[in-house]
Amino acid sequence: MGSKHAPRGLSRLAVALLAGFVLVLTGPGAAHASTTVEVPAAAEGGISATVKFYGAKVPQPYNPDPAAHFGDRKCQLVYHDYDPTPGCGGFKLSVILHNVRDQPGYLAGLGTTDSNFRAYADTARTFGCLRPDGSFDHGTSFVVRTQQQALSATYYYTQSSYILYAHQQYAGDHGPHFYVNFPAVEVNCPTGMTATQYGLKVSNVSVSIDDENVFGKSTWSTPGPFYG
Repeated sequence: MGSKHAPRGLSRLAVALLAGFVLVLTGPGAAHASTTVEVPAAAEGGISATVKFYGAKVPQPYNPDPAAHFGDRKCQLVYHDYDPTPGCGGFKLSVILHNVRDQPGYLAGLGTTDSNFRAYADTARTFGCLRPDGSFDHGTSFVVRTQQQALSATYYYTQSSYILYAHQQYAGDHGPHFYVNFPAVEVNCPTGMTATQYGLKVSNVSVSIDDENVFGKSTWSTPGPFYG
């Protein structure tokens, strides 16, 4: 066990992730349902993971203020703010790693050779306009896509040194946390219609680490897709 000082160097990171969780996000507005999936270790005696996809925000109606740091139209993050905003929307991903303390490298007291977990995903956001009766006009719809967008780190919770330190010093299991806060999109609607984000699709999710000591050079991925 290490000392109770802050973690040194890079942590031993283990990620065993996403082997296919099914995400269902329902309902309009700011926050959507969460889904938790247990992912087995890649090999017997390895590290398994609990993966949670949650906190999705799909702004309906869609009226972001790219400069706003507060309020319902907020798109900008403030200090120690690691959440998708109500104005621009996004989602969160957390991973809890299991069986870390039984790994040979951990038992030998080795340090990690990588500094961070990294996560990526393809995203597709569908936008368009609502008619006065509240129905979606599919003729106005368009999709904004990103390929292998990097998920942002939630504070220091993606640092391998911190995750190792947490396993050494605290009870329970620990792992990296990520989020995405999307940039604003311009949606122009005809008079009498209201802009909205019709949906969010997240696919080809991957989480990786390049650690020679404890967790290996590994990538855990799932094609999805997951919908918000």
